[in-house]
Amino acid sequence: MMMRVASLIATSLLLAGTAWARPLDIYFIDVEGGQATLIVTPDRQSLLIDAGYGGRGGRDAERILTAARDAHIDRIDYLLVTHFHNDHVGGVPDLVERIPVGTFIDYGNP
Repeated sequence: MMMRVASLIATSLLLAGTAWARPLDIYFIDVEGGQATLIVTPDRQSLLIDAGYGGRGGRDAERILTAARDAHIDRIDYLLVTHFHNDHVGGVPDLVERIPVGTFIDYGNP
């Protein structure tokens, strides 16, 4: 767990670049059973970690879109899937129908 947290912090700082005048924004999104975290760097690069459940009328994708609108972004630059449980990866298809996603990151075949 500590390695994941350290990796998340390192990735966030790497994405932040040199635009320190603006804040690093982090949105913790309630996807009921899983977790989705949206990080928006000072230079407006975005990293979404996990996408919640799929189906359910697109509930989790809509919650992520609400956070994206609050962050004033219209695309997800990086989508990191931590593992292939449905409460973390299931919402990806619903999400990519609603907002462009640049780069997908996962750990490969389990």
